[in-house]
Amino acid sequence: MENLPNHALRSSGRATELDNVRGMKTETPTGRRSVLLPEGALPARVIVCERTGRWAVALRRELAGAGVRIRETRSLAECWEMLAESPGGFVVVELSAVHVDALLRQMTRLERDFPLARVAIVADRSLAHYEWLLREAGAVHFTTSTGRLGPVAQLACRHLAEAPSPPRTAKQEIWARLPWGDDE
Repeated sequence: MENLPNHALRSSGRATELDNVRGMKTETPTGRRSVLLPEGALPARVIVCERTGRWAVALRRELAGAGVRIRETRSLAECWEMLAESPGGFVVVELSAVHVDALLRQMTRLERDFPLARVAIVADRSLAHYEWLLREAGAVHFTTSTGRLGPVAQLACRHLAEAPSPPRTAKQEIWARLPWGDDE
């Protein structure tokens, strides 16, 4: 087990803990895995990766009453950098014929690198034949219409509601317990 460069395995009673580079994975006695966010991680957020902004506008319309803020990126690299800051994020990626291979590579590593993150794919109708390949790679939803983003908005809201909060520093913990304190 010493030859594992990025993590260390140790046992604590009936549970097994695995300290990963991105966070700590814990296998519970029931066999379910839970993942804790690393210290310094930002809370889960919605990240939209697209070139034009039309999907973000349509998704904002769907999320209007939910109070969910959308962060936009223009490249996969920038999107994954933002996901590294917020490893429990919900990502909406616009598929383009130019970056299909790069997106598939990123998605195959998603479970390992960001086990709490989820990805939905939006695309032009001409790329609809990629739907099942991307779903197999881990996409939670695929759509080719800006008018059909309701399910994506619902998935994003549910994901954000269930996402764990990052650990607080001692200072944040003290401020949160004060009657006049806030979470920031």
